[in-house]
Amino acid sequence: MSIKIISGHSVFNENAIVMSKKFNWKLESDFDPQAGDLYVVFGGHELAHQLLEVQFRKNSSFGYIIMNSEQIHSQFFKNKYYLQLMKRNVVFDYNRITSDYLKKAHDVKVLSFYFFEFMKFNNETSREYDVTFIGSKTEDRVKLMKELEEEFDDLKFYVDFGWKHASCESLTQILQKSKVVLNIGYYTDYRPLESHRINKALSCDCDVVSLMSDDDDANDFYKDYCYMTTDIKDTLHKYFNNELDKKKPYEQLVKELSQKFNPHMVFIVDHIHKKLLSLHNSNGTSSEIMEEQTTTNTDLSSNSQTEK
Repeated sequence: MSIKIISGHSVFNENAIVMSKKFNWKLESDFDPQAGDLYVVFGGHELAHQLLEVQFRKNSSFGYIIMNSEQIHSQFFKNKYYLQLMKRNVVFDYNRITSDYLKKAHDVKVLSFYFFEFMKFNNETSREYDVTFIGSKTEDRVKLMKELEEEFDDLKFYVDFGWKHASCESLTQILQKSKVVLNIGYYTDYRPLESHRINKALSCDCDVVSLMSDDDDANDFYKDYCYMTTDIKDTLHKYFNNELDKKKPYEQLVKELSQKFNPHMVFIVDHIHKKLLSLHNSNGTSSEIMEEQTTTNTDLSSNSQTEK
């Protein structure tokens, strides 16, 4: 009867490890839920069917907190199993745009926000690549990277559209060799700031140039940590001509985001876990907790903002 963490995709493994160490919540390798357990789930969209099956089989004697990382246009918001998983359990999100959408479109209430935290790596390698982009392939991304490579033919680029660096170890190795990491959103509208990429790059001492998102609060916050822009070409010219000021370090980012999000997030986790234990002792089920949370005011995040 404890709080545990699982990761459904390798891209979130490092986030799960850091959270486990920070809050002393067990990182689970053998998924064997016991009555009264509460699982914090990264990448739950990849495991939705399996997670639901186990919860049904064990008569909802334990619960999940789903750390949603998907955006509005994600195919997983059309997946009945993922939607049911969120409806039956507690959901946290990393941005206000998606949380508002989940409530409006699917009646899923986000109870708290979180941020993507990574281990801090000291750079011990030379910066072999001037500009790096790693992310899924889209027409807009391919077009922009081609234009940049033509515009800056004296710079060395590293571009990966094929998920060759999904593991945290492989990704870290490439980022430690990179001077500038580009953050280019996957979608073209209703875009939260893709802070997973930003935070990971900053943890490896990279400078980040990011396209503006549709989240004004997040843009305003992150402008102190990366170069927020509507024109990546112009910003890169200024960067490599040494016309831009240095940004705040990753350690400061983690400090500010921790103060902003962690107290409320931990409060909700502890609250839900205590409810689970209480219901376990009275032979209740985790579904009763979800019903209670969606009808009471445990969402204290009205003053919290997306990753500002």
